[in-house]
Amino acid sequence: MDQDAQDRDAQALPPSPKVQAEQLDKLMSRNHALAQALNRAGEELSKAKAQLAQLVQPPLTLATMLRVDKVRHDEHGIQQASAEVLAGARRMIVPVAANLNAARLVCGRSVLLNADMVLVEQRETDTVGQLRQVKQVLEDGRIIAVDASGNPAVVRVAGALATTSLNPGDRVSVEPSGRVALELIGAEDDADLVLEETPDVSFEDIGGLDAQIERIRDAVQLPFNHRDLFARFDLQPPKGVLLYGPPGNGKTLIAKAIAHALASPSHGGAGVFLSVKGPELLNKFVGESERLIRLIFRKARERAASGRPVIVFIDEMDSLLRTRGSGVSSDVETTIVPQFLTELDGVERLDNVMVIGASNRVDMIDPAVLRPGRLDVKIRVDRPQKEQALSIIRHYLTDDLPIEAGSDAQGLSRIMAEDIYAHGSNRKVAEACDERGVWNPLYLDNVVSGAMLKNIVDRAKTKAVKASILNGSDVALDTALIAQAVEEEYVETKAAMLDVDPAQWARINGLELEGIVRIRPAGRERA
Repeated sequence: MDQDAQDRDAQALPPSPKVQAEQLDKLMSRNHALAQALNRAGEELSKAKAQLAQLVQPPLTLATMLRVDKVRHDEHGIQQASAEVLAGARRMIVPVAANLNAARLVCGRSVLLNADMVLVEQRETDTVGQLRQVKQVLEDGRIIAVDASGNPAVVRVAGALATTSLNPGDRVSVEPSGRVALELIGAEDDADLVLEETPDVSFEDIGGLDAQIERIRDAVQLPFNHRDLFARFDLQPPKGVLLYGPPGNGKTLIAKAIAHALASPSHGGAGVFLSVKGPELLNKFVGESERLIRLIFRKARERAASGRPVIVFIDEMDSLLRTRGSGVSSDVETTIVPQFLTELDGVERLDNVMVIGASNRVDMIDPAVLRPGRLDVKIRVDRPQKEQALSIIRHYLTDDLPIEAGSDAQGLSRIMAEDIYAHGSNRKVAEACDERGVWNPLYLDNVVSGAMLKNIVDRAKTKAVKASILNGSDVALDTALIAQAVEEEYVETKAAMLDVDPAQWARINGLELEGIVRIRPAGRERA
């Protein structure tokens, strides 16, 4: 038998069991892989169908539930109900889905309407909306609410508010159409208007104002420290104090020092200092500024109810309480001033509360505010004279600073004061012309302030720091650095006189010269 015949016979024989098992394993593996592929394809197809269904799903409309209109059940017990809803400003009666219990629909809750305008789902109450203030609560539960402009509207109360006791003055949020009050909002946080703190400034930190400090301590501290004596003499403490004068001379520092003194252990640490940001009380909406003034005084009364002394400090008082009818503003003061006066000495007593105001322009404050019985004590904080300036300088030019050998802080302070108060051409900043055409010289000491003195000292210190960095070794303060600092301040002050309004500048700076019609920097030829 040849070889070809043997091969044909071998092929005709069935495979061995081992070979058959291997072939079967291969087929099963292929079948398993095919099944996995079919499963993945099915999953992808299901995802595609779900995405397609999501894309073609009609939009749902969010609305606000008002009330159930009708509810009945047919012969099969199927609910047939309708409800009144608000979609934006549109008020509608819509059917309620049979699978949604109409008895559980609550006024004020958000609801979903499908493409056929059928109410299909109820959700939680919207957490945002316009703010309104409750003016009156009606007998049937509705309220009269006003917006920021004072416009009133009758508003329904949502189911969530039905069990809440609403009072005039409360704030509520309403849905966009303004028909339904949704939520009670807490009282307005007045932290951005009133700063309640204990300043760290004491009377020892203030130089050159001994007379003013004594007067304000008599006006503020005596009534609280010696209540029995005041009662014995039937003497009422002053209701208010006005600190006025040119800017930068320590009016705010005095108020802070009073607050620090009231919070001292002698008062049991009980004094309260409320710093009011005057310009921020001004609001374009009618009645809003008056409401904020009432809020501030209510806060002061609450803290003073236990007998604690409370200081209400109003900085830049002229911006808030301007003369009525002056025409220099939008005339909002015609209502703000009466509200302030009502709080200060109206029917409701203001015990243990004292108002301290500060202003650069006392001439712009309404005279009714300044009369005795309101702001009883008026203290002028004027520009420092030479000895006062020396006391101020010594607060910033201290003995512990690096000072050139052979000099001391007291000597440098006196040299600085002598330079500033030298009446000569080298310290003349401007000339002022009055209505008669008479020119009067203005020197650096005519416009000096406590803030300027501090700035000069800081200039000298900065120069010493820069010189120390450049030289690589410590440079001490000396007469040369002090002289350079004074000269730079003089040059800047002189340049600032170029564009000032003569009359306004004279009033703000408290100059005794009257009828100033023109100011020109020193050194210019007379026209």
